[in-house]
Formats: sequence, C-alpha cells, structure tokens
Amino acid sequence: MTKGICHRGRYNSEAPCLKDKTGSLDDKKLTISSIHSGSVDYSALLKKSKKTLWLCALAILFSIALSSSAFLVTAQQLSYLVAINLVLVFHAWCCNARLKPLFKLFAIQSAITLGLYYLFYGSERLIEALVVVLRIILVMLPSWWLASTQTAHHMSRVLCLILPSKWAFVVTTSIKLLPYITQEVRDIYHIQCLRGARITAKDLINPLNWTELVRCVLFPLLIQLLSLSKHIAKSAQQRHFDKNRKHTHWPLN
Repeated sequence: MTKGICHRGRYNSEAPCLKDKTGSLDDKKLTISSIHSGSVDYSALLKKSKKTLWLCALAILFSIALSSSAFLVTAQQLSYLVAINLVLVFHAWCCNARLKPLFKLFAIQSAITLGLYYLFYGSERLIEALVVVLRIILVMLPSWWLASTQTAHHMSRVLCLILPSKWAFVVTTSIKLLPYITQEVRDIYHIQCLRGARITAKDLINPLNWTELVRCVLFPLLIQLLSLSKHIAKSAQQRHFDKNRKHTHWPLN
C-alpha cells in the first residue's frame, strides 16, 4: 500500500491507492516528488518504459497466438506446445508467481473432464479425453503467464493502441483477475468443506455430489465476482474514467 493517487491530473498525497504487486522495481522507485525535483532522469525512464511496452505488446501477441494454436495443431504437435508452456511456467515461477493454485485448478478440471468422458463413453475414449484436457490446459496457461508477468498499466497502455480505452480497461482488469479468481475458489472451497459440504476429493468420486460442488462453490464464486465487478465500476466512475476519451497511465505516460 502506497500513498497518493492521480485524480484528473492532480495529486492527492492523503488518498491511498493500491500498488500493483507485480510492479517492477523501477516503478516502485519512481515518485512524483522525485520527478518534480529533477532527481530522476525522466527521458531515460521514458525510454525504458517504451522498451517495456514493446515487450508487453510482444507478450500479448505471443500469448494470443499460443492459446489459439492449442486447438489448431494436431495431436502429434502438442508436444511442442507443452515444451513452450513449460518454459512459460518456469519464467512465471521466476517472477514469483504461485504455481500451487494453478496445479490444483488443472487437477480439478482434469478430474471433471475425465469423469464426464468415462461416465458417457466408458474407458474406450479416455485417450481422447486426455487430449481434450491437455488442450484446455494449453489454452489457459498463456493467459495465466501473461497475468503473472505483466503489469496492469503496461497491458492497458498497449491495448489502448488498438481498442477504445473502456474496452482496454475491461480486458486488462479481466486478465489481472485470473490469480484472484483462483484464490477465491480455494477460499470458498475450504470454507464450504469446514461447513460439511460433500465436495472433498473423496466425495466427488460419486457423481451425485457434483451438483453440490456447483451449488457450494461455483454459485458463491459467481456472486463474489459480480460484487467485485460492481466495486470496480464504482471506483472507475469516482475517478471520472468515463469523462475523458484519452486516459493517462501511471507511471509514465
């Protein structure tokens, strides 16, 4: 938590603002007082910021291409995508991304997909189910990597070049919410297990308990996300986000 927020071009030193946890070290060192005092070489920071924007733009294009190719390539070519995505996971881990919630999400998704295939088609199509599970994982991994390694203001500035500012804000917020969603799923799941819901791994072996998983986890998660989106919309309105067509981004615009 840091102090200060830009509001319609003015700086309020008393108002708190949330700092992006994935912000770079240079962003954390940059303050308004240091720029005004001349202690920071603004041209050098601007040049470095442009370089970071180019890298962010390439990361966005790369993640889109990689996610799209998961359903376009043949089953024999999936091994190449697996190798590339493993490199992305290692890179995100080096950037202090949490891997355990991601692996839990993939494990739950794999168990549900394999269970449905076994329930409807028997064991004769489990190989096809494994390929489907792998493709879904390869679609989700690039977006998770992008959200874990790129800052929100960099993605917003890049998307503003090709999208209206409002759409860029929505897309950036949605991408950055991916880690938050996994955290919410885990918290809701643990709370419901403490309340006695039959949604443990042992209970979910019985397909009759799957409806309880939807009722106890997915519905509360949907309500929580709707509430969060309402708070984000109110925050944007209070900052007069819809008043100007061209928006600034901190730090460096």
